[in-house]
Amino acid sequence: MDGATLVTTIKAWWSAFSQAAVDAARSARAMLARKDAAPAVAEARRERPQPAERPTHGESWLLKEPGWFAAVLILGFLGIIEALSWATAGWPPCLVLSDDQTPSAQSGQETCATFSEGVGQLISFLWNRADHNAVTGLAALAVAIFAWKLWRSSERMWRVTEVAASSAKRSADALVVAEQAQLLAVFGVSNIAHVLSELGKHEQSASAGPTTAGDAAPPPRERVYVQYVLKNYGRTPAVLKEISHDLQRWTSLPEKLHYLPIPAMPKELAIVAGASSEPLQCTLTVPLPVEAATSIRTGDSFLWLYGRVLYEDAFGREREHRFLYRYRIGPGFQPYYYKDYNKSI
Repeated sequence: MDGATLVTTIKAWWSAFSQAAVDAARSARAMLARKDAAPAVAEARRERPQPAERPTHGESWLLKEPGWFAAVLILGFLGIIEALSWATAGWPPCLVLSDDQTPSAQSGQETCATFSEGVGQLISFLWNRADHNAVTGLAALAVAIFAWKLWRSSERMWRVTEVAASSAKRSADALVVAEQAQLLAVFGVSNIAHVLSELGKHEQSASAGPTTAGDAAPPPRERVYVQYVLKNYGRTPAVLKEISHDLQRWTSLPEKLHYLPIPAMPKELAIVAGASSEPLQCTLTVPLPVEAATSIRTGDSFLWLYGRVLYEDAFGREREHRFLYRYRIGPGFQPYYYKDYNKSI
């Protein structure tokens, strides 16, 4: 093969490789443009009939991995350089002579080294003339860089692991909160309105006219009580452990409330989801006098019902529900929010 024909062949190879690289780059650019297209445009394109296109299964894996695409281009470029070095090994002048090939029999000239052989000779030249201490230092530096890279990778992996563990913990906590038991006090029967009415009638009859001490009727001595149940609004059962409640008449709420457990717990301690406990009754310790009933009707004092329930949910965690209610003429018992006396934890 003469020189002109060889140059023409090399130019043809290089032209084919350049065209293939340009086509691959255009395909990658077109794929990125399709990914960044607006959803509306993509929807319109899906609705409009498209002509049949050739499948691109052979290049899709390469275009999706930029690193592999660059590696294939570099290897192809190095392969072309190696092929060119073999084709031009007999051309003068030679920058690097070959140690493995014999001189050409026709021209008697030394054969040039190929690209891979030249790289090997360069490495051998540097190795033979390098200071071994410097080589050791470079090797230690390379090991240090590798260790630093490994540490960075491990640090990132630990961060990802911590984020995943934190997300898993939040999901588990959210599941527990969604499934856990939730006890609330629900009021039922009460004789408060009846007692206040009877005391009011007694006060009116006493003030209607003068009577002797022997003829005066005594005021009603019925004690005020209120009944309530503990309803489970959660999705799992609750097991009662302690119940405290008290009913008092105060003009103002004291600074601190004391919880005294009741001696008799319900017979059935477990409350399933959606069910209620047996009725619990809280009674005023002493009967209301006429003056106290008048004070409640005028709004100068109130009846206060407060309590605390300790229970265990299905996940083995101890829960607490505190309630505080104030009784007024008309609305009856309504929640009264003061400090942490009306909350569930």
